[in-house]
Amino acid sequence: MSGNKMDFFAAAKQLRTNKSILFVTSQLRQREIKMAHALKSLGWVVGLLYYNSTPFKPDGHFDFFLEVKSAKKAHKYAKMLAPRLVHVFSGAIDDYVLLFCHDKVAPVVIDLNDVFSPSLMDYCPERYSTTKEALALADGFCARDLQVKCAERLDHLKIPPQIIFFPEYCWNDRPVLTPKTSSDEIHIVSVGTISLETYGMYDCCYLELVKLILNQHIHFHIYPPWSYRKDHHLDPNVNFERDYAQFLELERNNPYLHIHDSLPAEQLIHELPQYDFGIISGGYEGFGQRYSHFKPEYVKSCYSGRIADYLDAHLPVLINEEVVFDYWLLKRYGVAIDLKGVEKSGFKAELQNVLKTTPIKTKVAAAKSTLSILNNAHRLANFYLETMQTRQISADHSSILKRLTRMIPRSLARIGNWGF
Repeated sequence: MSGNKMDFFAAAKQLRTNKSILFVTSQLRQREIKMAHALKSLGWVVGLLYYNSTPFKPDGHFDFFLEVKSAKKAHKYAKMLAPRLVHVFSGAIDDYVLLFCHDKVAPVVIDLNDVFSPSLMDYCPERYSTTKEALALADGFCARDLQVKCAERLDHLKIPPQIIFFPEYCWNDRPVLTPKTSSDEIHIVSVGTISLETYGMYDCCYLELVKLILNQHIHFHIYPPWSYRKDHHLDPNVNFERDYAQFLELERNNPYLHIHDSLPAEQLIHELPQYDFGIISGGYEGFGQRYSHFKPEYVKSCYSGRIADYLDAHLPVLINEEVVFDYWLLKRYGVAIDLKGVEKSGFKAELQNVLKTTPIKTKVAAAKSTLSILNNAHRLANFYLETMQTRQISADHSSILKRLTRMIPRSLARIGNWGF
């Protein structure tokens, strides 16, 4: 094997071991890379078949990898490799997920950013039936948030017998930073995908929220998601000047707004610690956030991967309670600051007080340690081993719930009415 590129004979031999997994993805991201890193730290062999649609590269993160040109090619190569377990990743239901569920080369775990179901989404209804079908066929589900349980409870979807709650975790490999030079200025940073008004999506409605923040003379920094990176041109639907036009116009007229280039993850890691707070928001009418594509249950149950980015950068997070699961999680660790304070005068002074008089950074350090990928690797490994052994289990609801309780931290079972 050279540079981790695939040699079929050697790769297939490696996948014969008990502690081995084949990842398949149409959109390689930090999620797959973090998981591979964590599993390898436990002595697992991790292979990858991927469609090269993102600027993330697999080099150095997997025992072997192969770029494929289609779902059919990925399935063909997976069949030749004959792995013990396949973990298929996708932002939503796609050809990769469906093909591996319909024609199993091994037990199949699926991993979706969004679960398309009537109770959660109000767009792409053509994905509802395929999502339902894939969930019923898969042997396991790796849940980044609570969406799948909402779909089970509200839409009566059958979900896989094996399930693990496994959100985006922190790297937690950055050293503790020297505190910033004392300053009365407050800097808030937003990273990753936000719903843009230019697309008629007002669930996040960051434009109006940003105006409220700027009016308090607080700096606001935006780092767009990876799809806007200057070295990535694969998505014809993405156009930075068009999509961020309203923010760019606001930036020209307000010195407190700063729009940055989209950066590679390894560069962003070094940029974020200079700021004071991260931010997550959605679903609050006071900020003009009204539902369009996403239903209220989605905003309640979804998880923002940027939480990991903020905690890795030692940042507490501004958030409103309508983003229920994210708010609950951050509040539990004492690192959530109520974003609705921006509606009142004196919010800047309130944030200054948080930084100067509370042990917020100590709490952030504790949260990112607990919510780190290495701290949770054993849970993922155990989930894989159980799924390998129980591919065709026929279990009633009570036994499924019993397994869920073992795999999901007990504290999560108490949030809301999601049936955990």
